[in-house]
Amino acid sequence: MDSTNVPPPEEKETDPDAQVSWDEALLMGAVTSMDLKDLSITPRMKVIGDWCLVGDLGFIFAPRGVGKTWLGIYIAKCLALGIDCGPWAIKHSHLVLYLDGEMAAADIKERDLNLGPPTHNLAYINHEILFDRTSKSMNLADPEFQIAILKFCLDTGRRILILDNLSTLTSGVDENKSIDWEKILPWLLRLRREKITVIFIHHAGRGGQMRGHSKREDPSSWIISLASPKNDPDQVVSGAHFMSIFTKWRNTPRKPSTLEWNFSPLPNGEILVRVEPCEQIDVFRYLVETGMSLNKDIAEEMKISSGRVSQLAKQAEAAGWLEIKKGKYYMKTEGYSQSNDP
Repeated sequence: MDSTNVPPPEEKETDPDAQVSWDEALLMGAVTSMDLKDLSITPRMKVIGDWCLVGDLGFIFAPRGVGKTWLGIYIAKCLALGIDCGPWAIKHSHLVLYLDGEMAAADIKERDLNLGPPTHNLAYINHEILFDRTSKSMNLADPEFQIAILKFCLDTGRRILILDNLSTLTSGVDENKSIDWEKILPWLLRLRREKITVIFIHHAGRGGQMRGHSKREDPSSWIISLASPKNDPDQVVSGAHFMSIFTKWRNTPRKPSTLEWNFSPLPNGEILVRVEPCEQIDVFRYLVETGMSLNKDIAEEMKISSGRVSQLAKQAEAAGWLEIKKGKYYMKTEGYSQSNDP
């Protein structure tokens, strides 16, 4: 599938701010409750599965080396080719722009070739290639660059924008200061109004949560955390092996399934992608590692019974990596035990 299968971009409406005063704009934009009842609103189309819709802002985050760029490029390739991404349905091909602020040009070339056939539907702007050709550096905190990217997307009809990653593409932004996010948030909201779907790739902090201030999570529709399955730690020499866990999902009533992904290289250099439901013990461990200690909270998060959580806890305790104290669950760390606490 190529660009012939991509639905044409919607006609761009004239910005009312450029035509009318604020007094007139507010009168035109106000909608009463009675008017709202009969207002025709076009439903947003599904982009990935039933959890990512047109115009969404979403985050994929993980510790270094877990596989977030593997998943980011694979999602981009599946969207461009119009093929399902694991169990996540993709109904048609899309025009995709992938901004890469970190990888070497040779590495991104190799991954793109090995994750599916080349397609004009997917365009990369790689920091290394861009600098070699133009001497320019990307910075999403720069208003001029923001305008340029928006114009590029609109001019080329690319309605999927993947940003890899937040840290390398936002020079001069302090991740821990909410006020610094204001340099980027208005631009992201403009992209949403233009019906451009944005996927941010980001790093996890030491506690396993997404690094930086939580304010940036507010406008997001979904957030996916990637974590290494503990039954196979540090055994991936090439390719990637990780779990995908939704920590936020706004578009679906139920939490999307936790999945286990294997990106395995074949002798011919291609990458075989295998996806299957995640083992419950791995999900249990991830939740305890990220600070969840109560049986009832874990049961609710995993959508299983409290009795099943107790079984998983006993299994983990027998394996030597979990401690149960006063009905709460704690990870054991070398040389320290919760039972040493008063």
